[in-house]
Amino acid sequence: MTGQQPAPLLYIVVRRTTDWRNEAGVRAQLPEGFARLVDLWNDTFDMPFHLFRYELKQIAELNHSRVEGAVVAAFEDVPEDALITPTDDDDWFAPDLAKVVDHNRVDHCSGYHWPSRFLEVPTHLRHRIALLRRVLFPGRPLGWICTTNNYVLAKRGDCWPLLRSHVRASDWFGQNAAAVKQLDVPLSLQNRNLASQTSLRFREGRMTRWKLVCKYREYNRLYGRTSVAGLEWCRPYLARLTELMENLHLRRR
Repeated sequence: MTGQQPAPLLYIVVRRTTDWRNEAGVRAQLPEGFARLVDLWNDTFDMPFHLFRYELKQIAELNHSRVEGAVVAAFEDVPEDALITPTDDDDWFAPDLAKVVDHNRVDHCSGYHWPSRFLEVPTHLRHRIALLRRVLFPGRPLGWICTTNNYVLAKRGDCWPLLRSHVRASDWFGQNAAAVKQLDVPLSLQNRNLASQTSLRFREGRMTRWKLVCKYREYNRLYGRTSVAGLEWCRPYLARLTELMENLHLRRR
């Protein structure tokens, strides 16, 4: 007789996703004003936006499946008091995330967070300056305690708004310091890729084909020189991402 499987140490809850292979379904869910950027993408590259996003999701799903002791679940299926880490459908976690958080779990803490790490190209001048400051002053705290996928919450009461919004989570973590534990090791990476809304909502004026091509080339340079020191677990996913970008070609005009 097979014994009962142990409960997961951690539940990974993806905030919002879609069937990226279904172009009509994707377009129906686009935020206001974003359809123009999708059209611009499709006019610029030979791989449609929705299929590029599908490949990003596939890389993230592979990564999530390799987090030992964790399972991916919908929020409503997570039992009370279980630990949840939220994420978007293109971001990554360290394979030992669940074990590290479980090892550091204490009864009086409802929240846990760790240093954020990003894979990104600057979206505007102020962001570029902020990234430079981050390199020069690595110990300087970010504006938010919680970013997209650098925190865990126990499922107690109505915690879904805190999982859905890192801004609201940051406020809660700041106001409930006695119920929060900070971990020193980075356990996740936020993948701000070329297709992310943050990247495509260009803040220095209207996004154009020329600007999009410049960002495309900057992302290729980023993936070619990215160091993974301290984040060695990223290597297979970074390799998949680099291969994806190599398969994304500019349309001839």
